[in-house]
Order: sequence, then structure tokens, then C-alpha cells
Amino acid sequence: MSSNTTVYLFPHILKCAGLSVRDYLLHDVPPRGSAVIYSKPEQRPWLDPANRVPQADRDEIRILFGHRLPRTAARGFEGRIIREVGLLREPVSFYVSLYNFLQKTPERHRIVGMSFEQWYPTNKHNRISRFYFRHYFGLSSLGIRKMSQRQRFEFLSRQFETFWFVGDYRNCDAVMEQMTQDIGWKFEKLPHENAAPTNALRSQDIGEALRRKILQDNALDLALYETWAERKWGDNPTLERGQGLNNRWTWQ
Repeated sequence: MSSNTTVYLFPHILKCAGLSVRDYLLHDVPPRGSAVIYSKPEQRPWLDPANRVPQADRDEIRILFGHRLPRTAARGFEGRIIREVGLLREPVSFYVSLYNFLQKTPERHRIVGMSFEQWYPTNKHNRISRFYFRHYFGLSSLGIRKMSQRQRFEFLSRQFETFWFVGDYRNCDAVMEQMTQDIGWKFEKLPHENAAPTNALRSQDIGEALRRKILQDNALDLALYETWAERKWGDNPTLERGQGLNNRWTWQ
């Protein structure tokens, strides 16, 4: 494997987006061409890949993808070009989509008979940024809580500045097309699975008062989205949007 061969790191929180990246990587690419990392057992080797993932396997891998993909996976590809992908989503849309996704198996998720208005208050706030902190960058809950929301915004923005792609989740097809074109894999537009039931809730169904509350509760995720959603492969944005965030230490 050439030392200048690109490896893509694609952390994935937006399971409820209905895009079939996981199925594509599991079934439509060379068997050792990707690593799909969703469970803790799948994650553990990639916390110390130089010692726990065979060199022969690392030589073949071109894309690492998954909910539990850690950034430490890059240490297994010394001398290779590393390109990172970050997807973001507007908070109201995110929670509506997550609610619809969970409605597929309401018994398992203990939300039988719960309306969105009843379900939303059971959630942690700023789930997208929390995902990047915990799963990708490996910060502990205490480490996150020691930062103000403005510090969290600045930390993630400094990281995003080095990413190959950052943008709205709806660019997923375009991202996959660019990656597979570079690698030389056959790719057609990903099938969009309907993750929600036929009577799915829509963002526009959410009342104005609850909409405002969601945006206030998730001010950090909203600021990140408004700053980075349109960056894509272009120039890095200015970060003034983060100046309005709370700069005091918080447990949230």
C-alpha cells in the first residue's frame, strides 16, 4: 500500500437520517476495504490500532465508519493521508428524526404511547456535539463539563478546521461519491431507507413554543450547525456565532 494512500475517518451519529452507508460498506466494497465500528468490542482495537489491529488489515482499509469510531484510529495509518468527515444537523430536525427512528421499536426504547412533547424532555441536550466529544475525541463526561459552551464550540471548531469535509448531513451522498471516486470503488446514490413510520412526525408539526425551547436547550449544536453546515469542502467560516454562547462552566 502506497504511503500517500488516503484513509477516510467518518464518525457517524445521525443513524436516524436513513442513509445506508453502513450497508454499502458491509456489502458493496472489497471485504477488507473498510472498518465499520458500532459496538464497544469493535471500537477497542482502534483505541490502540498500532498494537491491536494487524498491519495487513490496516494496509487494506480505506474508510473507517461508525458510531463508536475514535479519532485514535488514525494512529494506525502513519504515513498515510488522513481525511476526516463531519456531519451536522439542525437541532429540531435532529430530535424529530430521532423520535421517528425510535418509533420503529417503541417497546425496546420504552417510549410506547409517548408523544414527542412527552419524550423530548427525557433527552440530554446538545447530543450531536456530545457525540463528537465522547465517541470521536474521547473526552470523559467530566472533561466536557469542565468547559463552558463557548469553550466547547471553540474546541470543536478548531478540530473541524482540519477536517476534509464538514457540513449538513444531507450532503452524505456527495461525500460518499467523492470518497469512492478517489478510492476507485463503484458507487451509486445510496438508497434512503424510510426509518420512520408512515405517520411520522415532521419538523413543521412542532409548535413554536417547543421549537424555541429545543433551540435554546441545544444552543451549542445550533451554533455549530449555523457556523459549519455550509462549509463543505470550502474555506473555514468565521466563528463569531460562538461568542453568544454561555461562557460559564456548566453541568449540562
